[in-house]
Amino acid sequence: MILSHWLRGYRWNMLTAPAGYPLNAKRSFLAVMSGYLINVATSRGGEVVRCALASKSEKAPVALLIGTVVTERLVDMLMLLLVCVTGLLVEFDHIYSFFQSFVLVPAAKAATTSNLLILLALIALLWFVLRMRKKSAAKKEAAQGGIAAIVSRFSAGLKSVFTLEKPLYFLFLSAAIWFCYMLSGYCLLQSLQITAHMHFGSAISLLIFSAVGIAIPLPAGAGVWGAISFGLTTVYGFNAGDAETFGIFNLAYQNLFSMLVGGICYLLYMVELRNIPAES
Repeated sequence: MILSHWLRGYRWNMLTAPAGYPLNAKRSFLAVMSGYLINVATSRGGEVVRCALASKSEKAPVALLIGTVVTERLVDMLMLLLVCVTGLLVEFDHIYSFFQSFVLVPAAKAATTSNLLILLALIALLWFVLRMRKKSAAKKEAAQGGIAAIVSRFSAGLKSVFTLEKPLYFLFLSAAIWFCYMLSGYCLLQSLQITAHMHFGSAISLLIFSAVGIAIPLPAGAGVWGAISFGLTTVYGFNAGDAETFGIFNLAYQNLFSMLVGGICYLLYMVELRNIPAES
């Protein structure tokens, strides 16, 4: 897990460097881990906190850093899609029923003609409102150039993935991050007797369940507990007691890891901030 987060911090630098704000490798890792500490309590607040910390130490605009984090998440969504395809190939007999019941069927029901028409109407309404606001705020924007600057920096962060110096290396790091996630999940499966019989392919399924749980915006990753318990019960036929036991174990491990390692990294980051003026 530590290796995966260090790679995430290192990969972050590849997005900020083309915009003229290279990050210190050590401090970017400490900022990432500090963000995970905040996520224990706020679910999504850690992403903003790590950008704020990096802005203090690296003198980079917060809007730019947030834009790069959004880009990171989009890349991670693509990696998750690849993981899902791999999971379907490796664990097809088990996981297809999960996808069919809880992804494909609900998606098909949601994609009705009436829902699509409502969605198109909402998009058209949103476009009209934004266009009218843009016209009425043209003079104000000239007086408040800061807003335009913030939007420009955020946009630069979003587009940073298209100006990478080593795009293949960036993709390799992204794959390595997710491989570390799977390896960590496999070690976790082997650490309890009720899941010790599961193989590495099952760790891919575990990662998919965890990703579904993370998408549920609950503090301390509580959605992960429910998603893993549900997945083990419906896909692998675990009884409810064993599935909940592993779900609680996984949740406790993740939170203790984030609080312990994240807390240490936050303290180290504070020391780094105090030492930066001396280095300068």
